[in-house]
Amino acid sequence: MMLSIIKNIKLLWQHVVRRKWIRRCMGFVAAFVFIFLILNALFPLRINIHYSQIITASDGTVLHAFLSKDDKWRLKTELNDITPTLKKAIIYKEDKYFYYHPGINPAAIVRAIFNNTIKGKKTSGASTITMQVARMLDPKDRTYVNKLMEIFHAFQLEYHYSKNEILQFYLNLIPFGSNIEGVKSASYIYLQQEPDYMSLAQTVALSIIPNRPSSLLIGKDNERIIHERNKWLNRLKGDKIFPSEDIEDALLEPFHHKRHDVPKLAPHLSLRLAASHKNQPIIHSCIDRAKQEKAENLA
Repeated sequence: MMLSIIKNIKLLWQHVVRRKWIRRCMGFVAAFVFIFLILNALFPLRINIHYSQIITASDGTVLHAFLSKDDKWRLKTELNDITPTLKKAIIYKEDKYFYYHPGINPAAIVRAIFNNTIKGKKTSGASTITMQVARMLDPKDRTYVNKLMEIFHAFQLEYHYSKNEILQFYLNLIPFGSNIEGVKSASYIYLQQEPDYMSLAQTVALSIIPNRPSSLLIGKDNERIIHERNKWLNRLKGDKIFPSEDIEDALLEPFHHKRHDVPKLAPHLSLRLAASHKNQPIIHSCIDRAKQEKAENLA
């Protein structure tokens, strides 16, 4: 039996080797991998994200938050903050083939080049989630050279990190207007809740903001946000990404949110904890949030 399997594998290999185009493709792939590994060693990927320090209560909710070193509200989104609903909505909207491509979507890039050069119209959609992460980690002017660097960094991200880790980077860096970055920051500042409590309507509403953070300001452009949200909800319904009943409920959900201050409970303890754990983005405490709020309201 084993000899028969080995013989069949040998025959298959001989058949493959005889095909010139297959040999050329294999040679191209091998050369590409070799060059990439050399460049990856010469130009290592550096990730330096400045997170806001947060102090959590005993139940894991944010008790107190501080601005990041670069003056952003960038509360770290952990993997367990990424709900299946959030993951589905983001991937559907931004990069349907996220879990299948190596960092770039060749078909989308070819389509974008064709539209830009042949048809003379600029189109979006060629950038994968991984490429967007590469761009947000190292923002530069949009030139062809920088685009090539972005593609290289996308390959590096895929080489060094899992898909879920790349998605986590994305959800920590996407802009939500002003100095607010990341899903957790947006959820607390606009919705006043943890990301894993977001409804489908809230999730889809937040997912459209990063594409136009300066023209879709929560609290100012809520009617436009509802309009855009409902467009995407209907697309999700048409492609059966979520149950129809859930979509129908989401379409009717109001959106009256606005910007709020980040939690600032237990200020003195929070300052001490932040000072003693300077490089730690999330500091856990055993403080009961409800009791702390009650005590501060009485003071």
